[in-house]
Amino acid sequence: MAVFSCMRAGAILGIASLVMFAVDARAQTSGNVQFDGLILDVCVLLITGSGTIAPNATYTQLSSEIGGGSRGGATVTTTSTNFNLVVDTPTGFSSMPAGGDANVTYSALFSATGVTILNDVLEGVLSPLGLGLSTVSVGVTADKSAGVFPAGAYQLPVTVRCESS
Repeated sequence: MAVFSCMRAGAILGIASLVMFAVDARAQTSGNVQFDGLILDVCVLLITGSGTIAPNATYTQLSSEIGGGSRGGATVTTTSTNFNLVVDTPTGFSSMPAGGDANVTYSALFSATGVTILNDVLEGVLSPLGLGLSTVSVGVTADKSAGVFPAGAYQLPVTVRCESS
């Protein structure tokens, strides 16, 4: 019986040694899986809402900045600080009643919140954008120097752009 016990104990030690060897072998055969990525230097502009232009009391101005008017909106996301935001001076109505565009001058302005803080910047002014998400509001005004705006529907597009610095 004693011989059987020794053999059994030896077999158990042998199995234990084999298990320890297997654990050691696994620890020595590990490696890293590498993940690579690239974020491009971009400015993404998304128009989020249209604005409304309303007439003043004398019908010589249509504006998003007076009662009944509202600003349009956009979001801008940048992956670097290499960009500026600019709003172009409107060039005219894309839709209006006959005579609606006679003797009219146009102007626009914009503000931003988020990573970029801007307050009523005039059209044509390049404004540096911060890194990340900014919410932009855009306002527009059309002034008639002679006469009044005739009755009808008006559409006044304003271009918002990201430009590389």
